[in-house]
Amino acid sequence: MTALAAEAPAPAISAKRLFEPSEVTLEDSILGAWEALTARDRAECPVCHGELERGGCATCGSSLS
Repeated sequence: MTALAAEAPAPAISAKRLFEPSEVTLEDSILGAWEALTARDRAECPVCHGELERGGCATCGSSLS
C-alpha cells in the first residue's frame, strides 16, 4: 500500500470582508446628485465625475430617472 500524503493545514479564515463599507454609499452618491440637479440643474456625474445636467451626462451619457 502507498502512504497517504500528509494533508496541508486548512488556510486561516480571514476576518476581512470582500467589500468593506465606505463612508459614502452608492445611494448617498445618487441622492446627492439628484438633490444637486433639483437645486442647481447641474451635478457631478456619479459614474464618470463629468458634468451631469437634467438631460444626462455630456461625457458618458448616463442619466438619472
